[in-house]
Amino acid sequence: MSRRKRNSLPLEKAQQRIASLKSVSPNFDLGNGVSIPAFAALIEQTRTQLEIYNTSLSLIDQSKNRVGELEQSLSDMSERLLSGCASVYGRTSEEYEMAGGKKRDRRRATRKSAPDQPTVATEPDESTAATETAA
Repeated sequence: MSRRKRNSLPLEKAQQRIASLKSVSPNFDLGNGVSIPAFAALIEQTRTQLEIYNTSLSLIDQSKNRVGELEQSLSDMSERLLSGCASVYGRTSEEYEMAGGKKRDRRRATRKSAPDQPTVATEPDESTAATETAA
């Protein structure tokens, strides 16, 4: 996903303002550097910097995509090298384990049997029968 490029609401307002001020007087000057030419220069500087910022975002997106591609290539090659080591030395070898693989044991894990369920008495025993008849 690419980064959102930035617009500048103050820049848009300033462009409208300078157009309006030029209609009043093309040489409008309040002194102390507050004039239409100084305002126009500041607008242009802001526009240029905003363009540089948005271009930089595009370059960052491009760089991020390239890093992602290179990481995928690294993962693929790493997996291929480990698989190659397994095919040469076997998955149960120490070399495979040294290369970063998990050594497989060939024996199977034994399953634990379920604990015996208590048997349900189908016939009442003598002690139960004696208490039932007494009651």
